[in-house]
Amino acid sequence: MSGRAGPVGQTGGAGQAGGAGQTGRVGQAGGAGQPGSVEQADRIRRAGGAPGQAAPAGSSAQVTLRLLGDFELRCGDTAVPVAAGSRRLMAFVALHHHPVSRCRTGAALWPDAAAERAAASLRTALWRLPEPAGRPLVAAAGTQLSLDGAILVDLHQGSARAGELLEPDGAAAAGPPGTPAVPAVLRGDLLPGWDEEWLLPERERFRQLRLHALERLCEQLTAEGRYGHALEAGLAAVDIEPLRESAHRAVLRVHLREGNAVEALRTYRAYGRLLAAELDLRPSVAIRRLIEPVLAARAGSPEPPQAPPAAAHVPAQAAGPPGSLGGVRPLDVPGGGLPDRRLQDAWAQFVEGH
Repeated sequence: MSGRAGPVGQTGGAGQAGGAGQTGRVGQAGGAGQPGSVEQADRIRRAGGAPGQAAPAGSSAQVTLRLLGDFELRCGDTAVPVAAGSRRLMAFVALHHHPVSRCRTGAALWPDAAAERAAASLRTALWRLPEPAGRPLVAAAGTQLSLDGAILVDLHQGSARAGELLEPDGAAAAGPPGTPAVPAVLRGDLLPGWDEEWLLPERERFRQLRLHALERLCEQLTAEGRYGHALEAGLAAVDIEPLRESAHRAVLRVHLREGNAVEALRTYRAYGRLLAAELDLRPSVAIRRLIEPVLAARAGSPEPPQAPPAAAHVPAQAAGPPGSLGGVRPLDVPGGGLPDRRLQDAWAQFVEGH
């Protein structure tokens, strides 16, 4: 295939950028590019400028890709606009720590399209990618695609931070006093507004990794006596998954270590109500054992004097000979001030018959 613009125009969108820019893009996407002013103008356009203008001052700044929360590409302090198809391409390639084939990428991003159409759409997405730092964001080497290694990806940083916290000797990973208790890279979900099939397994993987890392961080900070930061980490895990018992246990331990029995009891009861309402279940034995000392202490505390039992107020005429129900307590029903007379009569007949 030649480096002319014709094949790219078949993808249904590349030709919109103009004939001058098409030649350079085809070279990047798998065709033969042409050097000179045409390619230079195309690079300037992709960097956010217009033909004939100098490249932006921040074009050599650090490029960062945000996948936790909303998609965002930045060059230094400047946000770089990215077309929808190119966003999906960058996200898919960024999820892989190794080169991924064009065929697999096209099939994943356009699963309902024929192979030829998916390949054409992939070429269009590659062509539309900006080059904010003067180099391709996605490197194309033969049939393999990979994200430029110089790009900082928050998902990669979050996975690395979680891995540090989960190491057996990860106590130092909690950070010195004065640093944020919960790193920003452990707070966001992976592209929560996207419903791509290829994204779901990675989203769940990172979600579980974050939960375990935050619980471990809560335990570490509790052991160090940094209870405020420990609660921040534990409650962050609860916020991710409100029904997760291990997260509630971590928060409960912080309150108990700090001596806040009322807070511990409030946490336990709130979790019990939520569990009953959502799943019709009771808290497990493990979490009940944590709260048992608090419940036992409350049960052993002196209680105010109570009124005599209701049976003491039964009228004298209701009392009968031994074996009768003269001393039975009134029924606990609205308006029930006296024992059920039918029950008394039945009992009396039973006694007389014996």
